[in-house]
Amino acid sequence: MNSQPQGAPAKSPTALAIASFLRHNSQLKMRQGVLNGKRQDFFRSKRALRALQSPEYASSQKKKGSLLPPIASEEDAIRVFKELPLNSLAIRVEILTRKTVEAKRASNPQVQLPPISALSKVKGVPTLSFVREQVVSSDDDIYYVWIWERVHWTAYLYAGLIAAAIFAVVLFPLWPPILRLGVWYLSMGMLGLLAAFFAMSIVRLILFGVTYFVAHPGLWIFPNLFEDVGFVDSFIPLYAWNVEQEKKKKKKKKVTATVTAVTEEEPAASDQKENES
Repeated sequence: MNSQPQGAPAKSPTALAIASFLRHNSQLKMRQGVLNGKRQDFFRSKRALRALQSPEYASSQKKKGSLLPPIASEEDAIRVFKELPLNSLAIRVEILTRKTVEAKRASNPQVQLPPISALSKVKGVPTLSFVREQVVSSDDDIYYVWIWERVHWTAYLYAGLIAAAIFAVVLFPLWPPILRLGVWYLSMGMLGLLAAFFAMSIVRLILFGVTYFVAHPGLWIFPNLFEDVGFVDSFIPLYAWNVEQEKKKKKKKKVTATVTAVTEEEPAASDQKENES
């Protein structure tokens, strides 16, 4: 983010200008990876160097008041890009796979790496790890992850709306009686819907427990009630036998095992695809 914690060194205006130009630049062909348990955008340094030497950058650099430094060669582009890691805006990382983790542990048993079981199992979203050597070059295996994110104007809008809502709640005693009465009815209606939802959940569980022993494999009312679907789809169909749920679980386990096997080869396949492009 743009805001700096107390005691943190201020970001260079030039570095922030470079980051603003590159952050959402389509030439970087950014991908998502998992770093410290969070998804972050990362990219190849060679693509950033291309973007810094593009006509688009030259046009932006010539604008009045621009803080972008001039670039006439690849050496200049490397020098300019180095402003990002120097200001902790983008840091070099590497992609971790089962093979790389095992190889690093074999060469250095003391190296601190996440366990293989903790590696990302999501296709196309590899696990990332920081690299101490902040090298910048046009090599294919040099990756950088964004640490900085420009604050969008919608963030200020949402913050203002939240502040206005809190202020309105504080002034609730001063509201007109008709508004306070309307809020009371609305709150009672919400509590009624919540109570009805819990009651329905309990009834469907009791019905399933009875039918599980009386008419195996059991009957569910609103079988998609707690599934990851839309609001309307949560109540479709009205009922279903549990055999369908068991088939879904078996299918999900099979898909998970397939994704785990494919994940090991995914970074290499993604890199080859990027090189071809």
